[in-house]
Amino acid sequence: MSRYVPGRFPAAGASPVADRIRERRGARGLTALDGTLLHVPPVAEGWNSLLGAIRTKGALPGDVRELMILRVAARNHAAYEWIHHEHVGRSHGLTTSQLWAIRDTIHPPQLNVLSPLYSAALAFADHSTVHVKVPQDVMSDLQQHLQPLASSVNLDVADLLVEAAAVVATYNMVSRFLVSLDIAGSSDDVVPWPVDSTEHTIELAPNVNIHAITLVTHPNAPWIAFSNSLLTDEGMWEWIVPHIIAPASSAPNWPFKGTYNILLHSQRGHGQSSVSAAPCTIPLLAHDLAHLISILIPSGKVKCVIGVSQGGAAALAFGALYPTLTEGVISCDTGPKTAPGNAEAWQERIALAKTKGIEELASVTVDRWFPSPSKCGQGGSRYGRTETIKKMIATTSIPAFELGAGALMSYDLLKPLSEDGVDLLHSDVKTKVLLVAGELDGGGKVAAGMKGLREKWLEATPAAKVEFAEIAGAGHLPMIDETEKYWEVVSAFLKGL
Repeated sequence: MSRYVPGRFPAAGASPVADRIRERRGARGLTALDGTLLHVPPVAEGWNSLLGAIRTKGALPGDVRELMILRVAARNHAAYEWIHHEHVGRSHGLTTSQLWAIRDTIHPPQLNVLSPLYSAALAFADHSTVHVKVPQDVMSDLQQHLQPLASSVNLDVADLLVEAAAVVATYNMVSRFLVSLDIAGSSDDVVPWPVDSTEHTIELAPNVNIHAITLVTHPNAPWIAFSNSLLTDEGMWEWIVPHIIAPASSAPNWPFKGTYNILLHSQRGHGQSSVSAAPCTIPLLAHDLAHLISILIPSGKVKCVIGVSQGGAAALAFGALYPTLTEGVISCDTGPKTAPGNAEAWQERIALAKTKGIEELASVTVDRWFPSPSKCGQGGSRYGRTETIKKMIATTSIPAFELGAGALMSYDLLKPLSEDGVDLLHSDVKTKVLLVAGELDGGGKVAAGMKGLREKWLEATPAAKVEFAEIAGAGHLPMIDETEKYWEVVSAFLKGL
């Protein structure tokens, strides 16, 4: 839906216009864009006809058409448009390297990955979008490279030029509509940089599988592994991922080398990962992550592990238990052990889920995670993100919640190794640690606790490399409600590794 107007989604059979849009969309159904357009059914009808013709009834090859659409999205900062067309472009044969060139609006197109036709189409889309008027040499170049195609399908090359102009003009209209009304709450989102995404199912034990996703920007790029909060899956990182995989201007082979490759996973019982019969502990979550790294990352090591809440505790445990497998740990909005009274609080939340349903738990949880005046709080500019997290929580099973909550009821990362603990405060001093907390989390108590942890850590191990940062205006998940501020802090830490 739009930030400014609610979407309208008539039930099947209630609106002939909506039904015709459904017919074009197929299994995907009505989108947030459709719901906004349906405020004016005649416009939605015309839009549907125009987009249907542009997408399916022209003579331009799909790869050329999608290349131009994606360039428009990149130029207009239309993340929604890019996300919905990148997979279409891939289905028509565009490669990750070619998508990087299309996405890069700063550097000249790379002729070593773009064909002459692709380069000509990209230049045409660029000039038409940015300057409106297209120079004669750019038009002539596109005409020259479209001529063989026109001849092969018995068309005048002018027909294809008109179609190319219509594609670019139409999707400039689409992107401007999307961004101006903040449809799907994505107008301030970063247009993603393309990656090779692969899903994995990794067996930890009989009938215990972990679902993981690897995002590869370049085979030689360093890796970052993430560890989620309770009640979420790997999708919780979707707003920060575009920042992390964005290229660094100083990277070799610019622009085809991203800053980092990424390993995402859902902890036991969450997302597509299975619930284990054995109890879950914070060290066990760290062991799970180490297992994933050993299997999915060629070097068997990562540059940094980033975790939040329960995942933040798991990240701290990972750094202490596996100091040779990472150079840094970023732990967000967590603590080194179960705080007094927290075990009872988790029991109450489990009881709430069992008596009133997981949906009620979801409502209570997001209000706690995103307190006012967080941007993701009630009435905030990013409340749409909160709705996404709320749905994520509501799809978590109660047994999965119980399993994960059990790990938080009685953990202590400060116990000495001799007592079968993690001994966090005396862990390897070569591993750098950044402790991060949202200013609003727990009314400021979480930030105070993490700052206190840093002081206690340095007192126990003066040579430890531990930093602390507070994210102003953020709640429990600062990478969601204050993504840009969070990335500023995280990126500075990563550069120092």
